[in-house]
Amino acid sequence: MYTINGVTATPGGRVSVQFHDHGYAARKEGGEDSLGEKLFGEGAGCVTLLVMLASIGLYSLLKKNGAPEAAVTACLMVAIASVCYGAIIALLHWTSGVLASVFLFLFVVVSFPLLLIPGYRRALRRRWGSGGSDTEGDWVPATALSGVWHQSDPRGGSVITVQLTDGSVTAYAPTPDTAHDLYARFDALLRGARPAQAAHQQPAQYQQPGQYQQQPGPYQHPGQYQQPWQQQPRG
Repeated sequence: MYTINGVTATPGGRVSVQFHDHGYAARKEGGEDSLGEKLFGEGAGCVTLLVMLASIGLYSLLKKNGAPEAAVTACLMVAIASVCYGAIIALLHWTSGVLASVFLFLFVVVSFPLLLIPGYRRALRRRWGSGGSDTEGDWVPATALSGVWHQSDPRGGSVITVQLTDGSVTAYAPTPDTAHDLYARFDALLRGARPAQAAHQQPAQYQQPGQYQQQPGPYQHPGQYQQPWQQQPRG
C-alpha cells in the first residue's frame, strides 16, 4: 500500500489517498475521530494509565513527606478515578472483541451452507477475491474508474480530477511535490483496469473551484453531471 498525504479533495476536505494494487481510498486526515474513539480509544487508555501511575506515585510521596491532608486526599481521588476509568475502557475493548468473535462465528455458520449456491460464491469472490487492503468497505476498486485528468490550477498548483463509472467526480488538489505522483498512480489504476478507455480519455480544463470543463469522450455523456460539476465542450 502507498499513501499520499496532504491532499485536498472537493468534495471531501483534507484526505490521505491510499493506493493498493486493485484500488484506492481517500481517508480523512487527523482530527476526524469520533467522540467515542476520543473518550474510550487506545489513546485515552494510554493517557489514563499515565495519570493513574503519576497520581499513585504523587500520593505515596506526599503521604511519606507529611503533606497537607487535602493534597493527599486529592491525589488519592485522582488515582481512584483513573483506575475506574481505565477499567471501563478495558471492559469496552474486551466486550467489543467478544462481540466481534461471536459475529464472525455466526457469519461463518450462516454462510457455510450458502456456499452451495453459485451466485453467493460469485458474490464472495467479487467482494474478497482480490484480498489485501482493497477489500475494506471504503476502498474504491480500479474498475470503478472512468477517467483521470491532470489540470493546472490558475491559483497555483495542480488538480487531479477523477471520474467514476457511477457519474461521481472528485477533484484532488495535492501538494506541488506530490502532484505528478498522485496523477501517475490514478492513471496506472485506470490503465490497468480499462486500457482502451484510458487511451481515449480527453483532458479537462480547470475553471474555478467546483467547476470543471471537459470534452465528452466515447465513454461520457454530455450533461451527465450538473451539480456541483458543470461541463461543456471545450472551444
